[in-house]
Amino acid sequence: MEINIRKSGDTNVIGLSGSLDIYTSIDLKNFFEQNIDRNNNNVVINLEKLNYIDSSGIGMLIKQLNYVQELNGKFFIANMKAAIEKVFKVAGLTSYFQTLSEAEFTSQFP
Repeated sequence: MEINIRKSGDTNVIGLSGSLDIYTSIDLKNFFEQNIDRNNNNVVINLEKLNYIDSSGIGMLIKQLNYVQELNGKFFIANMKAAIEKVFKVAGLTSYFQTLSEAEFTSQFP
């Protein structure tokens, strides 16, 4: 998995590519610990290039959502592919996460 970050206003736009699974989820945790803090706490996770996610990856996204909320930040997920969105729906998480469509994402975070 590759992780990249860019700033858009007061928001960290974090792009994930490849697979977020049992083998790579700890990398996301470490990335958040190094890059997201109380002064830098709004996050959009761009899943446009994510090809696969398993339960460990979903669990790690939940942990990072909770981490950002503890820092009083906002957390969004954007650009879910249909297959990944299906995993979120089956797990009952579409209402748990705030999501952005591709149009919303590109208009708010150019």
